[in-house]
Amino acid sequence: MRKVIVLTTGGTIGHRSEKSGVAVMDFDPAGLAKVMERALPGIELEFRDVMRKGSMDIGPDDWIVIATAVADAVASDPDGVVIAHGTDTMHYTAAALAFMLRDLPVPVVMTGSMIPGGDPNSDSIPNLGDAITVAARAEFAEVCVVFAGAIIRGCRARKAHSHAIDAFISINAPSIGAVEGGRIVIGDTSAKSRSTSALRLVTALDTNVVLIKLTPNMTPAALARQLQGASGAVLEGTGVGHIRTDLQPTLVAFGKPVVITTQTVQGGEKLGAYDADVAILAMPNVIPGGDMSSDTALVKLMWALPQGGDVKALMRTNIAGEIG
Repeated sequence: MRKVIVLTTGGTIGHRSEKSGVAVMDFDPAGLAKVMERALPGIELEFRDVMRKGSMDIGPDDWIVIATAVADAVASDPDGVVIAHGTDTMHYTAAALAFMLRDLPVPVVMTGSMIPGGDPNSDSIPNLGDAITVAARAEFAEVCVVFAGAIIRGCRARKAHSHAIDAFISINAPSIGAVEGGRIVIGDTSAKSRSTSALRLVTALDTNVVLIKLTPNMTPAALARQLQGASGAVLEGTGVGHIRTDLQPTLVAFGKPVVITTQTVQGGEKLGAYDADVAILAMPNVIPGGDMSSDTALVKLMWALPQGGDVKALMRTNIAGEIG
């Protein structure tokens, strides 16, 4: 008998639609336990309520609470852990957990639903079933998002559609695999294997980090205002990560870590192909973000700053599969 611990945090999967059509958070996903156990024989489930929040309200303090709850669950020696979470910010939480949960011995699987979990037509049942299957039976030990059949590495996931059932995509990397008819199909064989290692929690964060999109109307003064008082910044540059020439002195004057990503959805930062890139890469506080998404880079910089040492080197080091 395999055991999976399911941590509930709220989100759409914890809602039910009223007759008016408005969804309210009064559904406990633990109510799906019997349905799941019938559909997935040989898997014992334990549900633990961590919080009840819409994910629009989940922030860095909650990431630490969830990471701690995962560590407590792993201490009970399950085959895997599932986190039922709202979809708005699921990819931010997944990225945070990917960095916070070091030497993870078992899969930690995030899932949720686009249709309220208490509704008869909800996608919560297939999503939760797939997530439990991955947690119980997958041979890898990483933080991942399982949604609409896809298994996406946590630090590569992004919600790319506001209301579609298959709302999540993998950014700049193939999905780890998929769940097809209850069977796990692995596509990325580089995923970290299960182990008997002891989980380490590294949860310190510096939340005083900003994410800035460099739009054509951005002025040096406006950029300076957004940077003022920040511990570091992630910039969404244009194209492959370009920074307009007149904005560059403002970044040098800022002096703190500046991670360069791109506002394109796929492709990532690839500075170096143009002569204009020389000046950008020469700025001492600039850190090329590679193919990390800007959202993941933001979370990673929050996590990296309190670690001490060379922040640039840490940001350029592949910690959880976030850099190709």
